[in-house]
Amino acid sequence: MCKLDSNDLEKMTVGMALDYIEEYLEMKNPNKKEKKTVRKASQADFDSF
Repeated sequence: MCKLDSNDLEKMTVGMALDYIEEYLEMKNPNKKEKKTVRKASQADFDSF
């Protein structure tokens, strides 16, 4: 599915493999990208933390 074989997986950590698969899926379906919004934390956010 993601064109990884057992040799590739032996050289990768689990995190690397998951990152690869995520990037592969995003390349195959670019229209489904989720836009993540980032906002600056306020003093109230820090106080509640």
